[in-house]
Amino acid sequence: MTAAPVTGTRPDGVHFGLVELDLLATHAGARFPFPLRVGEFGRIAGEREVLLAAAGVTLRARGLAGERGPLGVAAEVVTALREHRGAVDLVLTGQDGTFGVVAMVYRSWALICRQSMTGNPAVNGVRIRRVAQNAMAGELLGMVPEVESAVAMPITLPPDGRDPGALEQVGVLLPELTGTGQLGATRRDGGRTGIELSWVDGPRGRVRVNRTDDGWISVNALRPVDLRHALDNLVMIARREDDGS
Repeated sequence: MTAAPVTGTRPDGVHFGLVELDLLATHAGARFPFPLRVGEFGRIAGEREVLLAAAGVTLRARGLAGERGPLGVAAEVVTALREHRGAVDLVLTGQDGTFGVVAMVYRSWALICRQSMTGNPAVNGVRIRRVAQNAMAGELLGMVPEVESAVAMPITLPPDGRDPGALEQVGVLLPELTGTGQLGATRRDGGRTGIELSWVDGPRGRVRVNRTDDGWISVNALRPVDLRHALDNLVMIARREDDGS
């Protein structure tokens, strides 16, 4: 399917209900990547047919579908699900709740999908917009709250957590949590890839939290420049053409 031109889109994107997205994913023959939660609706075949038919009616009423299929941003959703080479995912938790974001890279574009994980997902839906793939890193970074790096020496916690001194250091550094974040990337042909980044925000600043395969946890200051560097690397992996270029 050739996507129709995307015109008249709000700067923050187009809102889709979950059943509408289920219909588009079914049409594409592919499901949405992590961390989006878009299930397959309907407990039995007949109920599912009714729900998807109703979603098709709402898409047509909104100008997002016609007699020959999806239009506009809805058509871009189908194309991205079918063709994306890779995706960068972002999960953020803060005062406004938890949000999941995935940016799918396809052709020369990135489709950015943002979903609130707090409250009723059926009501929240997903907001979707298309950007040029060279603007993708900046768009994702703009969603991350600006927090300065914590001023602290590295802290290491053993797998069993039985290090009173290290635990006391963590308690001083993070007397309370004001936010958390997680970045990762997926290649369509190879699953999870690249180095994932997780962080925690507190009154004293932002720290990176890393868990090794054997259970050790390291806590280190995370500077804004290091966050940008990690994001740029994940975006580069997601954008890479299938021939490695």
